Amino acid sequence: MKTDVKRFEEVIATFPKFESILEQLDSANIPYAVGGSVALYVQGNDRKPKDVDIMFTDEAFDRANALFNLGPRHIERPYNSMNKSTPVDDGSVDFLNRYTSKIDGHSYHSPPTETVPVAFKNIKVTLVPAEKVAVFKLISRREHHNDLDDFNELFQHPDFDMAIFWRIVDSLDARGTVTSLLGS
Repeated sequence: MKTDVKRFEEVIATFPKFESILEQLDSANIPYAVGGSVALYVQGNDRKPKDVDIMFTDEAFDRANALFNLGPRHIERPYNSMNKSTPVDDGSVDFLNRYTSKIDGHSYHSPPTETVPVAFKNIKVTLVPAEKVAVFKLISRREHHNDLDDFNELFQHPDFDMAIFWRIVDSLDARGTVTSLLGS
């Protein structure tokens, strides 16, 4: 999906500590991808984000935690698990790693290796593709969040690429699960 730099600038204005974190990650050459509701909002979803999730591969997560002097913790939930650390005192920005969705006895993990660029100042900002966020929102089934609404809105978006969505589903070997959840 296409990115909207004006929406990204809105997110920066909403979460003022976010820009400094991006600058520090960029200066340290630590790769990341902004995920969750921020990635969706910047790529066209209408719901404004309530926080910022920055996703990392294993090595990059370790480097980011060292840079910010953080101690990550493991979070285990019924439908997902992750490693998490929080670089700001207000909890508005989270570093996440090993985000794994669990359903029907299977675990689905895919590191943030596919990215979508956003042109913002002189910082190399990347997002998790909306199609990938949609896959994980669907299989995580977090009822207390707006995931189902986000998912349904994304499916109707003219730029949502179903081929990419299904390629990600197949890379996770989750076609049966996703087809069942979609009721098709």
